[in-house]
Amino acid sequence: MKVLYDISWLGVGHYYPPCRTGIFRVVENLVYGLKNSQECDLIFCTQGSSTRLSDVLDYLESNPELAGIFLSYKSKDVEFRRRLCKIYRQLNQKLDQIPNSQKLAPKILMLKVLRKVLTYVTQSAELFYRPLSHDSLAEADIYHSPYDPIPDEIRKATTRIEKFLTVHDLIPILYPDFFQYNKDIVEKAILSLDPESWVVCVSQSTKNDLCNYSSIIDPSKVFITYLAASKLFYNCSDSQHIELTCSKYNIPNAPYILSLSTLEPRKNIDHTIRCFLQLIQQEKIQDLNLVLVGAKGWKYDKVFAQISTHPILKDRIILTGYVADEDLAAVYSGALAFVYPSFYEGFGLPPLEAMQCGVPVITSNTSSLPEVVGDAGIMLDPKDADGLCHNLLKLYNHPSLQQSMSQKSLEQAKKFSWEKCTQQTINAYKTALYT
Repeated sequence: MKVLYDISWLGVGHYYPPCRTGIFRVVENLVYGLKNSQECDLIFCTQGSSTRLSDVLDYLESNPELAGIFLSYKSKDVEFRRRLCKIYRQLNQKLDQIPNSQKLAPKILMLKVLRKVLTYVTQSAELFYRPLSHDSLAEADIYHSPYDPIPDEIRKATTRIEKFLTVHDLIPILYPDFFQYNKDIVEKAILSLDPESWVVCVSQSTKNDLCNYSSIIDPSKVFITYLAASKLFYNCSDSQHIELTCSKYNIPNAPYILSLSTLEPRKNIDHTIRCFLQLIQQEKIQDLNLVLVGAKGWKYDKVFAQISTHPILKDRIILTGYVADEDLAAVYSGALAFVYPSFYEGFGLPPLEAMQCGVPVITSNTSSLPEVVGDAGIMLDPKDADGLCHNLLKLYNHPSLQQSMSQKSLEQAKKFSWEKCTQQTINAYKTALYT
């Protein structure tokens, strides 16, 4: 079967490495699985502007494993567009780095004029850009968007093509207070569905939310394909490697609790900080630290306010920012425990990544997280401060508990794989085509 698969998010992650988290990892790992399947003839495509196409082309050039897979687009001036995109970004970067005191200098004003001209040229060029070639559209049996709305060109196609959309969660719709930007994207994605569309959900929790929200969706056309952790995540037992890697990110050679997520309200990081403070003060623990890995998100000031209010936390909480992919396994594996008290998750990859590294996990008992963690981890109400402190203290005081939970984590992680996810996705395609 010919599968037209949207890889726009691989370009996003390539251009902006902090975006190489959830959606990026899902798209990349599923692409590898579909590419290696004998049942799929894969064609890549993108959505949106030619800037996305440029980023995707850069990504594909950097990844020889995906060389040779055809990328569909309809444009005769791609190289011109790529050069224009790079010049525009370089100019923006240069202007952003200029101090305010120099922004009215004649040379700077000329650069701003040039940027306006480039903006006009870029926008004009977009009028003639088409992200999909008619030939690819005519050949494809399946179109699959792993995140963005199904484009009108696909929805209105005159040829028979089965339309698939992956829905990761409905959190921006169900809990808009947790989001600033994503609500429109998720709403548009769901609105792009029609009774003929097929849906892939990453958990039973997400499927339930979707079917309860939209009366258009036929539950029998919604498939669950559980995600998996990347092979980047493994149980690293080399203590010297862990120590060297941690030193790169100013993590002291001492026990630490780890949390990994974008620093934003939904992840409940301020709760983790409050519990950590309560724990070390009440128990007078001197050698335990809290490591927060992740880029700054929406309303991250609340996290820093928690730290600055209590001087004792200044040297006990380490904010690493972005951690390179190749360093994540060591940072995970060195942790005493992984804490993830998120209010809501469509799937929740970080707890699974931690389990695959053999780390004891404490997470929330909400949404999809019980589906991921099973009985391998400790699950609590995301507002239960006493429960979190109590269980962290147990892990700190009992190495045997750490070991038994570590083993449970490894066993639970084995239940998830990208091979399974890929086959479940292919089975969904077959159902759409042959029933």
